[in-house]
Amino acid sequence: MQPHYFFALVLPDDVKEMIAKEMKKRNEPFKRFVHQEDYHLTLAFVGAAALSDLQKVCAFLEEKAGHTPIFDLKLTSLGTFGPKASPRIFWVGTDEPAPLFQLQKEVAAACRRAGISIDEKPFRPHITTARKWIGPEPYKPADSLEELSFRAAEVALYETIISTGPKYVKKWSCLLNEPREERKPWRS
Repeated sequence: MQPHYFFALVLPDDVKEMIAKEMKKRNEPFKRFVHQEDYHLTLAFVGAAALSDLQKVCAFLEEKAGHTPIFDLKLTSLGTFGPKASPRIFWVGTDEPAPLFQLQKEVAAACRRAGISIDEKPFRPHITTARKWIGPEPYKPADSLEELSFRAAEVALYETIISTGPKYVKKWSCLLNEPREERKPWRS
């Protein structure tokens, strides 16, 4: 099977830890839980793509990232995708600040510019934490989440490795508002 890729906003380790604690505290009956190290906020799902095209996207993003300011992001809500009684995805939502939407547009534009076709559904920022409800009773909406804030400062390209856990491997990343000469090279 050919590897799949996506671009995402990287979450700080302390934020990942707090989300994991929240999920453990809730103890909801989902079939699969996302590994703490795999928490992220997807900006563009690429799927299968040539490494040369992905490197072009990364180069385009490096040009933009140096001029993209770091911004505050709040995790404010919990929600689901799929049928209300048996959702397929459980997620943590954000306050949806304008800079997040601007960053997502830049990532999507860089993908298109490199010739990569991406999903064109409206952007719904969230962090997936669990999949497939298996509870004996219909799902009841979760209580509210204690608000959590952090500085959004890093964009990364991840490769999905199905057979492992955690299953996302960071192949490249860049910091927002960082001069290009300080950037890390592509990881093979």
